[in-house]
Amino acid sequence: MYVMKKSVGSIMRGKKFRYGSTAAVFTVAFIALVIIVNVIFTALAEKYRWYIDMTGDEIFSLSDATKEALSPLRERGRDVTITFCMDKDKIEENRSMYYIHNTALNLAAEFDNVTVEYRDALRENKYLEKFTSAMSPYVATTNVIVSSGTEYRKLAYTRFFITDTEDTSDVWAYQGENTFASAILQVTADEMPIAYFTTQHGERTSTADDAGAFKQTLEDAGYEIRDIDLTKEDIDPAGRLLVINDPQTDFGGLTTEHVGKSEIEKIDAFLDGRGSMMVFVSPENASKLTNLAEFLEEWGVKFTPDVMVNDPENAVSVDGYSVVGQYITGEENLSSAIYKEITSMSSQPKAIFKNAMPLGKSWDTNTYRTPDMSRRTICDVFVTSPSALLNEDGKLNEAGAEYSLMTITQEYKIIDNEDYNNYVIVAGTPDFVSSEYIYSNVFTNRSVIHSCLLTLGRKDIPAGIEYKVFEDYDLDITTAQASAWTRAFIIVMPLCTVAACIVVTVRRKYK
Repeated sequence: MYVMKKSVGSIMRGKKFRYGSTAAVFTVAFIALVIIVNVIFTALAEKYRWYIDMTGDEIFSLSDATKEALSPLRERGRDVTITFCMDKDKIEENRSMYYIHNTALNLAAEFDNVTVEYRDALRENKYLEKFTSAMSPYVATTNVIVSSGTEYRKLAYTRFFITDTEDTSDVWAYQGENTFASAILQVTADEMPIAYFTTQHGERTSTADDAGAFKQTLEDAGYEIRDIDLTKEDIDPAGRLLVINDPQTDFGGLTTEHVGKSEIEKIDAFLDGRGSMMVFVSPENASKLTNLAEFLEEWGVKFTPDVMVNDPENAVSVDGYSVVGQYITGEENLSSAIYKEITSMSSQPKAIFKNAMPLGKSWDTNTYRTPDMSRRTICDVFVTSPSALLNEDGKLNEAGAEYSLMTITQEYKIIDNEDYNNYVIVAGTPDFVSSEYIYSNVFTNRSVIHSCLLTLGRKDIPAGIEYKVFEDYDLDITTAQASAWTRAFIIVMPLCTVAACIVVTVRRKYK
């Protein structure tokens, strides 16, 4: 028994046991340390968004345009809450919600007054009742709510994605940054201006199928959208924009039988105040719009009914009727200010005018003084190329002129001792704001509308935030960079481990 004890004691005092025990303790401690560091780093990385986004469109990062658009948020000092209506673990299991959640966390990390919370719509319906109304009585688990004080925007998850206009099941782009930026600016704004769509003339109203993209563009710009029947309703003083989109019949004028003011008189009074207007008219309907045409001539714009622009050399369609609008460059005017950022790009995107009517000028000069001494100035926003033809009565005339496709008229006046400008924008085609071109990631129609809205006076517009196309989801690194990352993870790290082992072994051997 004594020999046994001595043998055990000798073993415990032996160099082999002592070094083996030390090695085991060191190994356990090292593994524990790695686990602790990993847990801490993971928690900090999630909180402070320590990630490297190597996707082509940086789909998991906030763009500089978003940060710039939301810069007023820092000055306003208003707290914003982004509420998800399902538990966090369920969000991470849902592919669509994952993208939205990631953007929300990035916003919270970037802006101190933005927070993210989670409320299950099935369990906490009492709490979420404050985000319901008679028009929208329910909160879905996939809703995302952006709120500040009593103002809120309840967003369907589909608002964060763009689907193919021909196949609504095909989602091709993510627009989460734009959607969040618009909602945040709206709930923190001092006022919510109204954009009206006229009705009762066969127009594409705000609820029309092909007006959805245009309506959303206006909503993203911070406007509350309403339809209005000018034969029965007056325009709210908070109205800032009137949209006449593809009317099929004329508006009531001075000679029309009516009770109170006619439609044209109401439009005139609206523009005499602080309002502006956008008009989109097709060539085949222009001849029916006598009263509207006469009114617009007072703003310098003249229709050319039943005439259509054709430019096979500058079109995106084989028939030559989807014409590429030419930018007005080389001079400083209102038009160049509208798309200054677009034309500064090395490769300028195309603005498309499909089945467009050329517009004329009703004034001999570009400037006109009204009877009340206001000053109106008109200029082209887009024109055709000199190779454009005009289709009139089924015949094409000879080329050799530039025809106007879109105009803008600015009126300068003084209201309550303050300088003020309002605008009338006219295009010879309603297709310019159709979903086909507004949602396109190839053409710049949407960017032009955004720029026009900026000109109309809405400063809090998140312009410049691009869609992030899922086709560009792959990692945007070269083969050499990929090889370098591979070497770092497969070769360098194991070599470091081997080196550490060698150092420990040598120190033990010579200790």
